[in-house]
Amino acid sequence: MVSESELIGRLREFLRSSDLNTTTTATVRRQLEADFGIDLSDRKAFIREQVDLFLQTEHNQSQQEEEEKGRKTPKRHVEEQEEDAPNNPEQSQPSDSKEVTDEDDRRRRRRRGRR
Repeated sequence: MVSESELIGRLREFLRSSDLNTTTTATVRRQLEADFGIDLSDRKAFIREQVDLFLQTEHNQSQQEEEEKGRKTPKRHVEEQEEDAPNNPEQSQPSDSKEVTDEDDRRRRRRRGRR
């Protein structure tokens, strides 16, 4: 008999290398059965729970990575605001310049809080 920790380890290894959009719990179970040479049909619920836990963990990690990127964004945003400051000689307000479009002007106003 195979231990739960061995099943979980192989299950996670298999899922990490699988296309999670097309892999089903039945596919996972069949792969585990092939790997260990045993019938796991009586452990379907356990396998389903472990797949769900894996997916939840992956989802949470993705969210954390996005939040970390989001934390870095305000710093960049502050730098953008400094670049747009009126006393910045590099950033004049050439309203008739062909380089500055209406959309660019609207973005600058939004960043400064004017709409």
